[in-house]
Amino acid sequence: MTNITSPISILEFGSTHIRLAIYDKLILNQSLFYEEKIDFTRNENFIENHPIFNLIMKAEKDIGQHLNEVLLMTDSSSIHSLDFSIQKNYDKKIVTNEDINYLINESEQVVKKINQDQDILHIMKPNIIFDNKSIEYTDNISQEVSKANVELKIVMINKKTCDSIKSLFIKKHILLKNIFCTSYIKSLGLINKIGISGYSSFIDIGLKKSSLTIFKDDKLLYLNNTHIGGDHITKDISKVLNIDYRKAEAKKIKFSKNNTKDNELLKKIINSRLEEIIELLFLNCPLIKNNLFNSDLSLFFTGNGSRVLSNNLLSFGPEFSFINEMSIIDEGKKDSCDSALKFDANNKKIQPQKPIISLENKGFFEKLFEYFNRK
Repeated sequence: MTNITSPISILEFGSTHIRLAIYDKLILNQSLFYEEKIDFTRNENFIENHPIFNLIMKAEKDIGQHLNEVLLMTDSSSIHSLDFSIQKNYDKKIVTNEDINYLINESEQVVKKINQDQDILHIMKPNIIFDNKSIEYTDNISQEVSKANVELKIVMINKKTCDSIKSLFIKKHILLKNIFCTSYIKSLGLINKIGISGYSSFIDIGLKKSSLTIFKDDKLLYLNNTHIGGDHITKDISKVLNIDYRKAEAKKIKFSKNNTKDNELLKKIINSRLEEIIELLFLNCPLIKNNLFNSDLSLFFTGNGSRVLSNNLLSFGPEFSFINEMSIIDEGKKDSCDSALKFDANNKKIQPQKPIISLENKGFFEKLFEYFNRK
């Protein structure tokens, strides 16, 4: 039995693997780590026999106690981001954090009311504009203002998906402390770990989907996903070479380790699908349309599906001239869980310090604008 007295449990629900890390709240560098591969060809009873609970039961046995709560990371295809902006006139009043936090909280209520079929996962650090001048969001805002704008980026998940995840754990008497977007948490963790600055983008190629996150320093600017992943590459190989799926998967894995001239056809098959994934993820990105990056965007590949790129780096055409460098990040198995632990410890939800005015109380918003949903 392992001596972990105050467990913090973080579960990463990936497309090919389930990972569980148990940390001691009192001694964070003391932890246990579990991993199990998902056999996606099996049609198993998700509630009773899913590998998630196999890992949890093993961890509970090792630490000698029930895991009452779990922090979950998922990259559900229903996760998307939206931008929300609010403006309020103050008539040269001193505006403080209390006022800004109040606006953020009211914005959250409006977003929830408009998107009743969605749940909020993350609210990013806001952009604040006082009298048409941007200011940094800090803990000591105090400034005379006539007009204030607060711009928010919000990451959301389909409510039915979220509710089904929660009910899954309720049946096992486990409380979900929080649900995080894996691609956001993982990318943010890599930025902090490696020390990436400026504009950076991360493409995470999973089994059946791929995701894109774009940052300025550690601030999320854009999030997108597509229902194409490494599984599609394997199926392409299977179809073109007329071999079964498992042999195609073996060829793909072997190719990632040993790219030779004999593999030119395989290279064309893989590259064709990879280029499609990249194009779909960057398609319609307003940041690119507005020429925000020039040639200053770094692109990093993560995820199991990206391993096929190890000896097969793509060469981009002129339509991707905004990318100045590309590389593959070899992640540790426990890295995502470590990132979630740090994020959970440092991320304090902004709460208003005065009662919330009902949305029916007219006159609170002088102007509500620039609301759009990007899926």
